[in-house]
Amino acid sequence: MALVSFDIFEYIHDSRQAHGLRAQDYTRYRRFCAHHLRTVRKAAKLPQGSTAGFSKLNVTSENASSTLHVEVQLLQAERAWAYAMDLRELHSRTEEPRQRQHVVQRLKAAVKAAHTLAAIAPGFCDARTALAAAAYWLQMQSQLRFELQQWEAALDSAALARVITDRLAQAGSSHFALAHAMLEALDPIVRLAAYQMRVSGAQHATPAAIAVQWYDSNMKGAEDRVSATIPEYADISAALDKLSAPTGESVAFANELHWRGGTVSFASQELAAQVDRAQGLLKAASSDNSDSLDEMVAAYRKVGKTARRCHAESAVAAQKSQTAALDALLSAYAAVQLYSVCVLSAIDVTQLFNEAQSIAHTCGATTNSADALLGWLAGPCAGSPLSDDKNAPRQPGLAQVVVCYDKIRQRLTALQRSVTEMEAKLLPAVRREIRTQQIADEAVAAEAYYTCLRNYYSALLHASPACAQYVDSLALLDIVVTENVPHATALTAQLAKRDLPPSEATDTEPWLRNLAPSPDKIAQASEAAETALPVVRGLCVGASENTKAWVHSPASRLSLVANTLASKSASVPQRVPHLVDFTADFAVVPIKPLFYDLAAPAIDFDMSAINAQADKQGTSKLGSIIGSLWGSR
Repeated sequence: MALVSFDIFEYIHDSRQAHGLRAQDYTRYRRFCAHHLRTVRKAAKLPQGSTAGFSKLNVTSENASSTLHVEVQLLQAERAWAYAMDLRELHSRTEEPRQRQHVVQRLKAAVKAAHTLAAIAPGFCDARTALAAAAYWLQMQSQLRFELQQWEAALDSAALARVITDRLAQAGSSHFALAHAMLEALDPIVRLAAYQMRVSGAQHATPAAIAVQWYDSNMKGAEDRVSATIPEYADISAALDKLSAPTGESVAFANELHWRGGTVSFASQELAAQVDRAQGLLKAASSDNSDSLDEMVAAYRKVGKTARRCHAESAVAAQKSQTAALDALLSAYAAVQLYSVCVLSAIDVTQLFNEAQSIAHTCGATTNSADALLGWLAGPCAGSPLSDDKNAPRQPGLAQVVVCYDKIRQRLTALQRSVTEMEAKLLPAVRREIRTQQIADEAVAAEAYYTCLRNYYSALLHASPACAQYVDSLALLDIVVTENVPHATALTAQLAKRDLPPSEATDTEPWLRNLAPSPDKIAQASEAAETALPVVRGLCVGASENTKAWVHSPASRLSLVANTLASKSASVPQRVPHLVDFTADFAVVPIKPLFYDLAAPAIDFDMSAINAQADKQGTSKLGSIIGSLWGSR
């Protein structure tokens, strides 16, 4: 028989909020529980009343097998609890002793129904449902012990209920925030019980901290004392240990993400396993093994998908309950999404960069020697003199290099947008922990560096014999030397001035090293552009386009046009055309009647002329009769 999975906290929260407790109407909620209990009993084939009379049918371990039996016990407990809360409000106004005794009797009935569910749940429910049933029973028992002024027992029950809920949250319960919302109702009980028990530091601590402190110092290792008030304490402790124990031969996953020198804690055990696997694949990845790369990319995409799903589930719970724990969880899942996006972007950038460098090397366009570069530019169009393959086409190769760097810049722009979007979802503490502003600045600096390379190879493409666009090539090289390189150098220097420790990814994961440019790489790009600048300038002087006066002085250049190969990017300089001012063509636009209404008070009409014209167009009496019968024109 398959084990039953039932979200107890979500069921109770939705029932309470939809049937009266939003307005603190316990009478309405008790009536709903009574009516719905009859319906569920009938569906579970456990009716207690018929025409023949009353026959009591309880849910036992022998007949419990579906979610309907869980609902029966929950509705019984909720009906008795709602009646107790209704009587407590009445007792607060009348202060009659018998009403207080009635409150205690109803709370005992609620505890009995909840305890029955907690006792039989391990037999037909999964581990999480069984522990949630135990936490619900402990909440009811805590309220009963508090009503009886049994402070130690009340504090034991409340503390263990919170520990169970926290452990379920760490194991990845999707609606654990609803459980925390229910536990907040026990905060006054925890505070007053801790005061009565003289717990040290309770006056300045939160109820959650008091409960955890009490559990660690007074319940662990004291099974004999605790079992007197919580008979199933040993079984619950064993179930908690089993829930967090490692499975198989693997080590238990810690629900934490260590990234950029910081730590982000989250709840989902499933997500923690996926992150750990993806990080292992990333460290072992090799550029020579395409299968491992595909597996690594698929793993990180799965991490992002799971993080989005967990974030969406927590957002749904946030609409029902607002807690500090839920806010922290939403921020943590957003940080894991950002981590996945950053790693995937870095992998794409690295692959595109390696592809561009490989193509450029094949084409022979990676030399920094002026003589070799001049020979390459003056060589035949069939292939590069610096390449071993003489039949390799040069122009498509360089064009593909430019396309690769354009794709890199697009990835970095998309990364900046993702960082901005995710940063709005993060708590300030998480932003400081993983340094999100530095991520955005690193992406901007990397984009400036790859813009240098893009414009450099675009200039070589324009200067190739197949294009012979020497003027545009010279303009692009001048942009690299005078604008792109200083800009990239300044951005990299700003990152270095912050004196922040390098991220762990940059040191341990080789796939992420190309994302952040170094000053040496920028210096190499500047040296290559400065080497090519006089070579292309000489080609400009010897070509037919040497009429441009700025060829000998690039600093005085004008904005130039780029041909179709380079006009796809906004950063490529374009010649500003001479615009001729043409007279605008006027079109007849119908005037709306509203304009007449607005302008009517300011218009002076010649009423005498209008009346005279109306008299001329008047009709006879016979015409009026005919018009009334057949319609006038």
